[in-house]
Amino acid sequence: MKRILALSVLSIFTCTAVMAESVEKFEKSQAKAPNNTSKNKRDKTLGKPTAQDQSNTKSDTNITIALRKAILAQKGMSVDAQNVKIITENGILYLRGPVANANEKDLIGNLAKTSCGARAITNQLEVKGQSIQKTAP
Repeated sequence: MKRILALSVLSIFTCTAVMAESVEKFEKSQAKAPNNTSKNKRDKTLGKPTAQDQSNTKSDTNITIALRKAILAQKGMSVDAQNVKIITENGILYLRGPVANANEKDLIGNLAKTSCGARAITNQLEVKGQSIQKTAP
């Protein structure tokens, strides 16, 4: 009986410690959560297309869908790369957002050229730590 009581108390303390550690990790992650508000305001002010500018025409949505599927079919892509902004307006494809490295930026650019049939591609993907923009016809 004493063993059961001791194990129960030990389990409670262990669970409490694990929960406290989990809460602490969650709070730290929220303190460092990305905030794209300033970039979104900047882009809107500069007249760059935002997600709200995505066209609802069948051809534009098909371009966006085809590229999103091609990106998600790739193995090993970062979460950032899987969630880049894909905006299609009048057959022109805009790629925006952060990616983990130059390889992801190039891969997404190549997928855009080969998989979706856009009239033109504007690759504004940003490698974390860099801010180089490239436009491809």
